[in-house]
Amino acid sequence: MTAARPESIQRAETWTELQQLISQEMWMGDIGRHRSPYVFRGVPDESFSLETSISRFVGDSGKWNLEPLLLRNFAQYAADEIEEPRSVWHLLSIAQHYGLPTRLLDWSFSPLVAAYFATYTGDTAHDGAIWAVDYRQLHADLPDYYQAVLEMTETHMLDTHLLSNATLEYGLREDTGDRRAPARNLNDVSRVNELWQELWAPETERDDEYVMFFRPPAIDDRIVNQSAVFSFQSDPRLILDQWLADRPDCYRKIVIPGERKLEFRDKLDQMNVNHRTLFPDLEGLATWLKQYYQPQSQE
Repeated sequence: MTAARPESIQRAETWTELQQLISQEMWMGDIGRHRSPYVFRGVPDESFSLETSISRFVGDSGKWNLEPLLLRNFAQYAADEIEEPRSVWHLLSIAQHYGLPTRLLDWSFSPLVAAYFATYTGDTAHDGAIWAVDYRQLHADLPDYYQAVLEMTETHMLDTHLLSNATLEYGLREDTGDRRAPARNLNDVSRVNELWQELWAPETERDDEYVMFFRPPAIDDRIVNQSAVFSFQSDPRLILDQWLADRPDCYRKIVIPGERKLEFRDKLDQMNVNHRTLFPDLEGLATWLKQYYQPQSQE
């Protein structure tokens, strides 16, 4: 495995340094705007791996066929609780949001949101970290059926609607090659098994591994307030931090010293980035109040 470049791992010893590091490379010359090509994920312990929940769930059992089984049964038993999913991608987003093991990981467009999740526990014994990944670079290596949709829409970021279009594009190419022929609707949630076998199963032959990012539907205020983004990986066995280590130009990792967590969390709170705003419900309010009024040692 290629070792990360020194500049890929950075350390924010002060609040000022943190502000400088999270705002790097925010100029996009092609559109003439300050828009970061990065998405961000905060972890309270910098040693935590970027492993998906389905990978942890399956563990060393090798039972990867549980992935579509979980998703299919989630759709069946949640029918009275959620709106009818518009596609498999829509269903996958809902399942991730409510804690079903999936191959998705939570990210944010906002580095401040990521900074909160790196500091929110207040655990000063462990350094936290913010992962920043350049989605534009990674999307340049996506399969053709995703590339076609990105080029057609002149964007670098996917969403569930565009992913549905890409799935239809794949169906057209893989069926008969005749674009006048009706495509299989692999977006139909009843065809989760078929889509999984063709595109998602670990044993499926594919040219290369890839990771892509997409905007989830605005299921509730948490998705909106957290500026949420999901990552999807072609192989659920892939551990993203290990995969990124071979692509040092595509990411940065900003380490937050444990002794700075409470300071940074308080300053984020002052900027209205806290549990109350990111989790706008009574549980979020209760967590914020505990953080706000928790007595601190005077040593």
